[in-house]
Amino acid sequence: MSLIDLNWKRGSHRSQNKRPNIEVLESREVMSVAAPTGLTLTALSPTQVKLTWNDVVGESGYRVFRWDGTKTILLTQLAANTKTFTATGLQPNTTQWFTVESFDLSTSARAAWVSINTPPNAITAPTNLRVVATTQTTATLQWNFANGATGYRIYGWDGARPVLISTVSMSTNSFQLTGLEPGGTYYFYVQSFNATNFASIDWVTAVTSATSITAPTNLKATTLSASTIALSWNDSVGETGYRIFRWDGNSANAPVMIATLAANVTGYQATGLLPGKAYWFYVQAFNATNSANSTWANAVTTAAAPLAAPTNLTAVVVDQNSVQLTWQEPARAVGYRVFVWAGTYWSLAATVPAGTHQVTVTNLGIFQTQWFMVQAYTANFAEVSYSSAVSVNM
Repeated sequence: MSLIDLNWKRGSHRSQNKRPNIEVLESREVMSVAAPTGLTLTALSPTQVKLTWNDVVGESGYRVFRWDGTKTILLTQLAANTKTFTATGLQPNTTQWFTVESFDLSTSARAAWVSINTPPNAITAPTNLRVVATTQTTATLQWNFANGATGYRIYGWDGARPVLISTVSMSTNSFQLTGLEPGGTYYFYVQSFNATNFASIDWVTAVTSATSITAPTNLKATTLSASTIALSWNDSVGETGYRIFRWDGNSANAPVMIATLAANVTGYQATGLLPGKAYWFYVQAFNATNSANSTWANAVTTAAAPLAAPTNLTAVVVDQNSVQLTWQEPARAVGYRVFVWAGTYWSLAATVPAGTHQVTVTNLGIFQTQWFMVQAYTANFAEVSYSSAVSVNM
């Protein structure tokens, strides 16, 4: 048999005995990709966060996710062996959550969520806050621009706490405060701000101009009587009133204010003075924030005659132990004291003011002769005088 025949026979033999060759697959568990480890977040700026993690063996790539507060957002898909990613466009001064997912052709695995707070927008405080102009009712502030500001707030002190006065744009670095009181002292500061941050400069003091005023001129003092001196002067400009001051010439005593007058008044009579005495005066013009004094002027009151005694003192018996006294009043007396003779001294029975010239003395002894006398006196008993004594039999 030839070799060809043998091969043919062998092939013919295999053909007759061939069956479907069905491969039976081995049952085995498919290995899943591991989750990334060491996920770390770094805030690069108020709007950027850098993520880094350890590489995973056998991964096909990575997916980066962010949580927006309500849902998970896919930020990007990265190639295998990538170990870093920078998330941009974030909100400053907020908490940001991230996770990284590794994946291969059939599986995926996520790292645990990690959070970080983005910093607020960078900002500096205004500098060189200053008062550049004042009037009686206004003050103008100016400052140097701050970095990172989107606007400025102007605050003032109300006596108890800072209060917001106004807000201006980022392109404004001056502000005029109005409605202030003349001659007032005020305190202000300026605060720069943006969407997430603010910074303040220290307080500055502003003093408004006082209302101008001129002093009274040509003050004159003229004696009218033993108790009165008349004053006159030229009207001031800018005053809302006048104060009158008097001095008695005693270096131990300060001038005393004796009257306050309305604006545009140019005369006054000082009364109740002592006779024959020198007095000095000045007039002060004033308004809400300022005052100005005139020069001094002096005059001497005319001398007065000595205090006259009460006259025509009479005594009338009212009942067995009472007597009614009547007298005529002298000029300048401010009061009277009634005395009854007690045998060895004059006893004070009554004190009455000027304008009273009749007194009833009671509780007198009966079957006796009673003697009476009246004393007149001026202010502070500077002068006294006595009537003649009269008697009556009880």
